[in-house]
Amino acid sequence: MFLYRYTFANACSFLTFVILTAAICPANFVLNQVSLKSNKRVITVSKQIGDSTAVWFAASRSFVLFEKPAWEVFDKYVHGLTVQEIVDFLSLSYDLSEEEIQQFVNDIITWVDQLNDPANEVYHSPELRNGFDDCAFPLFSERHYLIGNQSVCFRYGSEWLMNCFHPTMAHLEASALIKDHLFEVFELDDLLIFRYNGKAIEAFSLENSHYLRGAVSQKLFGVLYSVADQDWMVTLHSAAVSDGQSAIIFPAQAGNGKSTLSALLQAHGFTVLSDDFNAINRNNRFVYRLPLAISVKEGSLQTLAPFYPELTEIVPEKAATGKIVRHLPVENNKPGSAAAFPVKAFVFVKYSEAKPFVFEEVEKREAIQTLLPETWVNPDPENVAKFFDWFDEIRFYRLQYANFEDAINAIELLFRK
Repeated sequence: MFLYRYTFANACSFLTFVILTAAICPANFVLNQVSLKSNKRVITVSKQIGDSTAVWFAASRSFVLFEKPAWEVFDKYVHGLTVQEIVDFLSLSYDLSEEEIQQFVNDIITWVDQLNDPANEVYHSPELRNGFDDCAFPLFSERHYLIGNQSVCFRYGSEWLMNCFHPTMAHLEASALIKDHLFEVFELDDLLIFRYNGKAIEAFSLENSHYLRGAVSQKLFGVLYSVADQDWMVTLHSAAVSDGQSAIIFPAQAGNGKSTLSALLQAHGFTVLSDDFNAINRNNRFVYRLPLAISVKEGSLQTLAPFYPELTEIVPEKAATGKIVRHLPVENNKPGSAAAFPVKAFVFVKYSEAKPFVFEEVEKREAIQTLLPETWVNPDPENVAKFFDWFDEIRFYRLQYANFEDAINAIELLFRK
């Protein structure tokens, strides 16, 4: 039995290796624990994605997309065939010289060995030290928030760290309450430390503050809905909206218009579940609401002001990312509101004034390559298998728009579909 210490930053990353034609592979995910000739055990989870095969390597926590003949090399190598046996097999199907095939096979095997080496983990968070649990740090500010029915206290070690979190929670600020949950974020020895109820949860290098934000968001989801860290299947950099029955997730990098579209959908009767991070519970596959404010960039002010006149009165602030934003409170914190919803679809959003309107379904092979760079997957083999299975059931779409009415109509139709 292989056990993993689940941390947010050490969740799975994504790599791609695509070799032309289609792949032949199992119809369902397969959990493999096999031995190489070098006596190194390979633990992988594989899943057919269209004509390709997505493979997750436990050692490096990496996803790889294989196509034939790369998949054939990998499959035969991990099942014990020698290089010469693999070369002989490929020679029957490909009109290439033996030297060319052998070079290709050697390249794939070298690459697989690297993926099976924990030293090649794409991101490895700094090790937690015992002293992180009880070390003192200079306190810049202590703030209290009422989120749902939970009182949460944040202790910030610097102004910059406070600006990473407080502006999206300022509308939830309350007078000093009983500290049901204590979140502490501070710098120590050139590291960002996240501590929950006096216990260090994770450490991050200074340049990886986005991992810190994701980890804090995931913990907030956990304390609000009593979900353990290991029960989050996947956390996504995304916005999510609901029609009261299901949810649509907009995974996208900053600047693609997901926050503006989410705010417009809220103005048209939909509920914004979260604007920045969303977490999926692996036990029910639901996405949850988190009442943090929407970050509205200055370029979206003219579009949103007719629906939210109060935006013009909100003082713009410089976010931790350096961008100037205004924070628009979401309307999902009402008593009795449903907490979670099944995911109906993913929509990859792109605002573009210069390009035509596009709303179309995306093939799974393209979807997984687009989705995973904005995604952190709980790196446990059983969980990865659940993620693959869930991914196979979800439909993915591309929405490119310049006119917001077209985008809203498309999302309304998708919810009714």
